[in-house]
Amino acid sequence: MCAVHCHAMSPSRRISAPEPSRHPADVTEKPDRRQLSQTLAERIRELRALRGLTQEDVAAALGCHESAVSRWESASRMPPCTDVLALAELFRVSVDELLGRKDQPTRRESALLDRALLERLGAARDTREFDRLVGELGDQAIWVEVPAGAVLVPLSEALRRTKDVAKRFPKSRYADRLFRPRG
Repeated sequence: MCAVHCHAMSPSRRISAPEPSRHPADVTEKPDRRQLSQTLAERIRELRALRGLTQEDVAAALGCHESAVSRWESASRMPPCTDVLALAELFRVSVDELLGRKDQPTRRESALLDRALLERLGAARDTREFDRLVGELGDQAIWVEVPAGAVLVPLSEALRRTKDVAKRFPKSRYADRLFRPRG
């Protein structure tokens, strides 16, 4: 159906797109706008301080005025979506993490890439240095395939959740495997 025709239809006759199917782990409570604004403000302040940046540095990187960054950090304004994406890129975090979401759903056919390690290998001056670096890594992987249905959580949360499950099966000889990464 063309866009012109859709706009001409009465609101009661519009056809809505079907709801995308969701994995139960993807469903979270919808935060209210004030709560989201507060969380985002805290995360921006925290990540900016962690990276040793000033509000002026952030504004320059995003091409906005310093007062905009100040308003975002005071939670008096929400940044536009394009700036949220730019902030996530600047701070090298996901948008989910920037917005304070604990469980970050992954996509099917995803991989967890150790970007810093890959950059270190890519900066090798020659084959000899590359081979030396790879040899030092031993069995450390550059990337790990992420299984469908997996979510990224803070390490402390992963440990807490696995301990809770393992406590249910204290006599199992496999419970300790929940505390080690695969590989």
